[in-house]
Amino acid sequence: MVLLVVLLRLALSLVFGVAGVTKLLDLGGTREAVKNFGAPGPLIPAVSFLLPGLELAIAAGLLYDRATPVSAFGALLMLGLFIVVISINLSRGRTHDCHCFGQLHSRPLGWPTLLRNFVFTLGAGFLLWQTLTSPVPGIIPVISALSSIQWLLLITGLAGVVVTLVSLGRRSKRRAAAAATAEETPKGLPLNSVAPPFELAAYDGGSKSLAQLMDYGKPLLLIFTSPTCGPCVVLFEEIKHWQRAHSDELTIALISKGTIKENFVNVARNSLGEVLLQQEREVAEKYNADVTPTAVVVNTKGRIASPLAAGADQIRKLLHIVLAADHDDHQHQSF
Repeated sequence: MVLLVVLLRLALSLVFGVAGVTKLLDLGGTREAVKNFGAPGPLIPAVSFLLPGLELAIAAGLLYDRATPVSAFGALLMLGLFIVVISINLSRGRTHDCHCFGQLHSRPLGWPTLLRNFVFTLGAGFLLWQTLTSPVPGIIPVISALSSIQWLLLITGLAGVVVTLVSLGRRSKRRAAAAATAEETPKGLPLNSVAPPFELAAYDGGSKSLAQLMDYGKPLLLIFTSPTCGPCVVLFEEIKHWQRAHSDELTIALISKGTIKENFVNVARNSLGEVLLQQEREVAEKYNADVTPTAVVVNTKGRIASPLAAGADQIRKLLHIVLAADHDDHQHQSF
């Protein structure tokens, strides 16, 4: 039991230490994550700075015998808060990147995120219970008394943790590089080429084709999304306003993947219109839309009228270009 308590102290200290350092090294991403989790606007800068600071304080405290009970209690409170916030976001269909370990490992929210925090919470709770019911064992004395087999197991475990962290870091860098490349140099279809036709199941029932979307006589902004794409979920709130505010100038249609059930929360919560469902990425592949969210404009003649816009910022810019072109001279612009 004494060895288990020491290992829990070291493991939780490592978790909180890595989380705090990686968040501090990417404060911009931390602020974005805090905002996506629903923190009030005026508090976002303070929370973004205090959160990694508290994580580092907990990590340091777990290494000192006298501070371990307080640090374990702090870890339990913080992890419990994380569970509540993650649960609320998941119940609302918000699956943005958690940014739990900065750029080292950031994935969209999901049940694995909740389960991971639940496991950490159990560890913190057990550690707190042990430190309150019996003396806190010193890390150095316990480790010094390890047998050869125990040392071998400990070193193997530490090596596994290091390999995992290095692997996660490399994977995150590859994803970030791929996303940056996609946003900077998206390779869409040639301008003025015929837009690939499609007919998909409509979220509201029945089916709808590209030709039917063009029957409105307005430029078409196609946005490719996914119900599990964090940036898409955040952007849906803006798309709702775009569809209402600019319905006279253009048609905005979403092509998402999956079933009605998988898309229900996002569509219902944002009252989204013109949502079509592809099974996987069959239509996105026709338009060379490799990432989500990605958008492209099809003009009233059914031809590609813009490069691909990958990412929320690029989609906003594309929307402004379309609206400006329509406002300046609707009759003579390609849009």
